[in-house]
Amino acid sequence: MSTEDDKIEANTGSDTDSEEESEDSVDEASELESRLEEAERERDQFKRLAQRAQADLVNYRNRVREEQESLQGRTVERVSSRFIEIADQLERALEGEAAAGVEEQWVSGVEGIYQNLLNALKAEGFERFDANGEEFDPRQHDALLVTPTADVPTNHVIRQLVAGYTRHGDVVRPAQVEIASAPEENESDGNE
Repeated sequence: MSTEDDKIEANTGSDTDSEEESEDSVDEASELESRLEEAERERDQFKRLAQRAQADLVNYRNRVREEQESLQGRTVERVSSRFIEIADQLERALEGEAAAGVEEQWVSGVEGIYQNLLNALKAEGFERFDANGEEFDPRQHDALLVTPTADVPTNHVIRQLVAGYTRHGDVVRPAQVEIASAPEENESDGNE
């Protein structure tokens, strides 16, 4: 019987070994699964971090581009406003009596320079606008004078003193104007 006992012992021993191997492989599989889940979590975390970094870079590039465009626009407006002042001075010189005593060739030369300056401003997006007869709008007009009159409707521009300019639809410099107010009633008419 010793052969049978040896066989039983051998079978029992192999069952124990197989159970241990099974437990070891289950532990190994569980550990591998746990490590896989951890690796997937880390991968997802790094992926989100990379996406945030990429979005931050895109936002940074857009912000820098917008700031550069804004700076360029302000620079163009600042420099152009100086040229607008020169255009105003040329206009006043051509309209004044001083131009009457000068040779025609000089006057036509200055008029040509004045037109070239206006064309250069227009090429940069600046448009001169005429305010005569318009209703007063504080976003477009700067009222320097208020004159009582019955000839022009109240709160309308009687005359433009200095032209206004826009750039791409935005007012760069409001027109300086004289506006109409209601005529004053005579106090003697009210007492009678």
